[in-house]
Amino acid sequence: MPPQILAVGNLKGGTGKTTLAVNLAAELAGKRKVHLVDADAQESATEWFQLDGGLPFTCEALPLDDPGEAAGWIARITTNPADLVVVDLPPHTGAATAAALILADLFLVPIGPSTLDIRAAAKALDMLTEAREAREDGKPAALLILSKVDRRTAAGREIEAALHEMGEPVGPMVGLRSAFVDAASGGSWIGAYAPRSVAHQEIATLAAVAARILKGKKHGTA
Repeated sequence: MPPQILAVGNLKGGTGKTTLAVNLAAELAGKRKVHLVDADAQESATEWFQLDGGLPFTCEALPLDDPGEAAGWIARITTNPADLVVVDLPPHTGAATAAALILADLFLVPIGPSTLDIRAAAKALDMLTEAREAREDGKPAALLILSKVDRRTAAGREIEAALHEMGEPVGPMVGLRSAFVDAASGGSWIGAYAPRSVAHQEIATLAAVAARILKGKKHGTA
C-alpha cells in the first residue's frame, strides 16, 4: 500500500516551511513510520537531519527541477515503505511542486506576516486548484497555517483575517518562537528539545489536525 503524502510549501522563502515539515514529521512519527523528502535544492531539511540530533524519521534529498524526471520522482515517493511521506517543497513554482500536488493527500501552506506571503500563497492555491481539476478526486486537502506570526500585533491580526478570506481551511497557528531555532541548531526537534513547551504544543495541535484530515475527516468536524 503506498504511503500517504503530506506536502508543505509556499512559493516564497522565509515562511517557516522547513521548520514545519521537520517538526511535523517528528511529531507524526510517534504513531507511524515517517519519511521526509527534501525536495528543496537548498537541502536545509537534509542538513538539519545530518546534524544527527536523533530525529525520529528517515530523510532523503530528492530535488526535482526537470519535468521530464517527474515520473521517476513520483515512483520513488509512492513506493517508499513508510506510512507517511512528508515533502518539504522548494519556495517556487516548478516540477517538484506540481508533482507533489498530484500526489499529495494534504497540502500545508505556511504563511508569514506580510502581503508578499499572502500573494505567494494565492499563487500556490492556484496550483492547488489546477491539481484538483486534473485529479478529479477533490484532493489534495489544504490547510493554511499562520506561521512565524505574533497574533498580538496588528500585522498578525490582519494576516489572520486575510487567511480566512482565501477559501481554504485555516489550521492552528505556529508562532515565531526562538525554541524552534535553538532545536534546529542542535539537529533536534521541538518535542525533544522543549517538550510540553508552547512551541511543542503548537506543533502537536497542528499534527493532530493534519492526522485527522489524513484519516478523511474535514477540519473542524468531530
